Amino acid sequence: MIKVEKIGKGTYFEDAYKLSFRYDPVTVAKVKELAQRRYLPDDRAWEIPSFELPNLVEKVGLNNISAEDRLIGALRSQEIEDKREATEKRLKGIKPVVNFSFTTAPLPHQIEAFNYGMERDRLLIGDEQGLGKTKESIDITVARKRELVKTLIVCGVNSVKYNWEKEIATHSKEKAAMIDGRTMDIRVAQINDWYTGAEYFGIINIESLRNEKIQDALYVGIKDGYIGAVIVDEIHKAKNGSSQQGKALRTLKTPIRIGLSGTPMNKAEDLWNILTWLGVEKRSFYSFRNTYCIMGGYGGYQVVGHKNLDSLNAELNKVMLRRKKEEVLDLPPKVHSTEYVELTRKQQLIYREIKQGIINNLEDILTSVDPLSCTLRLRQLTGGLFTEDNPKLDRVKDMLDEEIIPNGYKAIIFSQWESITSIYLEALREYNPIYITGKVSPEDRQKAVERFQTDPECKLAIGTIGAMGTGLTLNKASYVFFVDKLWNSGENEQAEDRAHRIGTAGTVNVISLVAKGSIDEGVEEYLIENKELFERVVDGKGRKTDVQTILKKLLKL
Repeated sequence: MIKVEKIGKGTYFEDAYKLSFRYDPVTVAKVKELAQRRYLPDDRAWEIPSFELPNLVEKVGLNNISAEDRLIGALRSQEIEDKREATEKRLKGIKPVVNFSFTTAPLPHQIEAFNYGMERDRLLIGDEQGLGKTKESIDITVARKRELVKTLIVCGVNSVKYNWEKEIATHSKEKAAMIDGRTMDIRVAQINDWYTGAEYFGIINIESLRNEKIQDALYVGIKDGYIGAVIVDEIHKAKNGSSQQGKALRTLKTPIRIGLSGTPMNKAEDLWNILTWLGVEKRSFYSFRNTYCIMGGYGGYQVVGHKNLDSLNAELNKVMLRRKKEEVLDLPPKVHSTEYVELTRKQQLIYREIKQGIINNLEDILTSVDPLSCTLRLRQLTGGLFTEDNPKLDRVKDMLDEEIIPNGYKAIIFSQWESITSIYLEALREYNPIYITGKVSPEDRQKAVERFQTDPECKLAIGTIGAMGTGLTLNKASYVFFVDKLWNSGENEQAEDRAHRIGTAGTVNVISLVAKGSIDEGVEEYLIENKELFERVVDGKGRKTDVQTILKKLLKL
């Protein structure tokens, strides 16, 4: 870490900054690359003129600089502006390198990724969430279908398989085979059926790769030419080359290999397995580590620093394309997406019991004043009540830990029930969240908002849609999660607009958490496609047949 202090008129420069850091040959070499710099032996520090600051940031990265908040803010703004200008120049007038009929129109930065994938057989797409990594990889592999025969998608997070199924249907005319049987023998049979079936994409989770029968079946599919490409989503989950799934990754030796990850991988040792699978790294793990890692600690077995990073970046740049939201100007103001989760077995049992109770009393419910209230317990169950199991919370925490917080962003979490928001508050205290429900006074709400907006350590806002969804400005958030939604789509939109307001920096990602096979799916569908019917019933103006139609859809009767 380099400490940067403004000193005004210095020993050598009129408008100068002093750089102080613990001796490290790599950092010294970086500083010496600056055209104007002088060493201050008495201070054991360096002096540079102000115009060299941007060059310093470019060489060492803003995350490796310690300075006053005002200076860091100015440097970050300048860094973003420079990247935006470079990206805009690079993407201006960009066109696909091959004639391809896109199912959904690509944005300029997505055309850049498409071209990147058409010109390379190995690539790592490191775009941040919301930029469309999934669409980009679907377009690339569909455009190369003739040479590939089939493409296998390996999901680093099991529940993401449903997102892929939906995205494939949205961004292509291809079908997908889900390889998710209850036993490994069934999954092997599904793989073999896929080889001879009409589906172009096969979807499997990364944990399945640990099984030798699965590995053998996939090896045969690759050897016999059925599988021409593999897409590994959230590939950082396989970064440990000595783990079962890390080893299994290296067996997937298809002609085309695409890794996807929006997670910053700042440790050199985390890149070996991924770069080896992508074919750009040929050395053993220990040779790779000795080249790029400084070892120390007890027994000399701990990585205490890094070296030769220019060489590592050159190796990474052979396959990696990474764009951040802040530098891409072609994005819409809000990007909506769905994150699917699977209810645990315990949740499924309780869900079926509650659902049967509703079915048994359906005739009385259809004529009640508030018929949709019968679904309350089902919706609360999927949000995390009634059991200790909480797949939605697990997925939120995974995304916060892996991508959102490491990339320097903040997030908002909404539920309509305080009983659910309290669960998230307790589980996510490490992010120093603010908490706003109906019990919080207007004065305390405003204090909480100010803390969220100004405190860099406060990463999260958690609250109910009713209390936190109107009248507040939380535009420091780049992500909005809905654990559940109100029946009224307008109030949900008003809540997500707490982040999307004047002064918002960049696109806001709005993420709906949906339990697969549950009432959540019906709610999402009605909020998007059948608003009028939904709102008529919610307002008490719907006929009995309207209520019956909605409940049958929600309960999957």
